[in-house]
Amino acid sequence: MKKYPGPKSLLLVCLLLLPLGFAVGKLQSQEKTPAAPHATLADFSWLAGRWEGNLGNVTAEQTWIPARNGTMQGMFRLTDTEKTIVVELFTIRETTDGVFFYLRHFSPELVPQEKEDAYRMKLAKWDSTHFQFDNTVHNELQHAILTHLDADHYTAHADVIGNNGQPRIIEVAYRRVK
Repeated sequence: MKKYPGPKSLLLVCLLLLPLGFAVGKLQSQEKTPAAPHATLADFSWLAGRWEGNLGNVTAEQTWIPARNGTMQGMFRLTDTEKTIVVELFTIRETTDGVFFYLRHFSPELVPQEKEDAYRMKLAKWDSTHFQFDNTVHNELQHAILTHLDADHYTAHADVIGNNGQPRIIEVAYRRVK
């Protein structure tokens, strides 16, 4: 005949295992990663102002207007010593679905270079200095990454798939123009 522990033995086992249960619960709660807070346009306030950088032998200029009513707007101009090569208009929008970066390239006469709609990229990864937007549609521009280095410097990085199907990287180190 099997002998089962008496009530006192069960109580002792429960009291001994109770702290273990709290410890396991505590470990499980520590393993859970808290949900990241949502990024907002305030996270991009450092962009407001005028910026300049070089892309090889050409000059890249950006101007950002401070956010208002859920939208931050900017423009970009790429020039060489003789002409304007491309103009770009862009917005960063805060929506209920997240933060989105929209951009469109134009000729100096404002003829759109994209055959379809503007690029639409969603903020996918971020921290206090690094913001990665991922393209939500398949086309040339895959990722746009802004890295805030300090009050007067940031880097714009783009991962692009060229018309020939080959990947390339475009990166511009910007400095604030005062």
